[in-house]
Amino acid sequence: MADFSAKKVLFTSGKGGVGKSTLSTTYAKILCDKGYQVLMIDCDVSLRTLDIMLSVSSLVLYDWYDVVEENVDPRSALITTDGPKLLAAPMGEIFVTSDDMRRLVSAYERMFDYIVLDCPAGVGPVFDAVVSVADLAIIVSTPDNVCVRSAAVAAAKAEAAGVESRLVINRFQKNLTFGGKNLNIDEVIDATGVQLVGVIPEDKALVLSMLNGELVDPNSKAVKAMKRVIRRLDGEQVPLKI
Repeated sequence: MADFSAKKVLFTSGKGGVGKSTLSTTYAKILCDKGYQVLMIDCDVSLRTLDIMLSVSSLVLYDWYDVVEENVDPRSALITTDGPKLLAAPMGEIFVTSDDMRRLVSAYERMFDYIVLDCPAGVGPVFDAVVSVADLAIIVSTPDNVCVRSAAVAAAKAEAAGVESRLVINRFQKNLTFGGKNLNIDEVIDATGVQLVGVIPEDKALVLSMLNGELVDPNSKAVKAMKRVIRRLDGEQVPLKI
């Protein structure tokens, strides 16, 4: 493991239903397969989902707010999966500040190479708290006007917080885009104002496997596309495939 602080990567979209949690979980699993130590923090307060996607719902005893409130030792709150470690989201309504998130992350950042922060939909107080600890924001958008507008708002708030952003266009379907029913890639980039780092094709099999907590097929088109995203984030010159 690296002897420096973990890189904190935030996945956000501004709007729900764009596949953000599916992509963040796929990202974390790929990093684990590459030999990195990875922690996922489910930031979707009251609506936790990552424990289902990682097949560990029955193992959840504590959530990360228990750590913030010092009700439990930080290591005891970690949930072991067949990929990343997980901190489950609190199920009740809470009030969390940027200072809370900084203290939470500081308890773990020297244990891991990456901390993946799966942000809730919207850009409210929880988003503000989470973005304050991020090194990089992955802005996820589908190629339609509603999602692109929400993604642009999330990107603007990340920029205002001094966080570097990159755009991932998810659920891309050539037939809809080339038929004029969805925005094209340049239109999404222009509308969000964020540098593109990858285009992920529509992959219903990946979505279903995640929702059912099943193993992800490493040969699926979406997983291969996410691997290319990671290579680009690492500085490689990887051609864009759609």
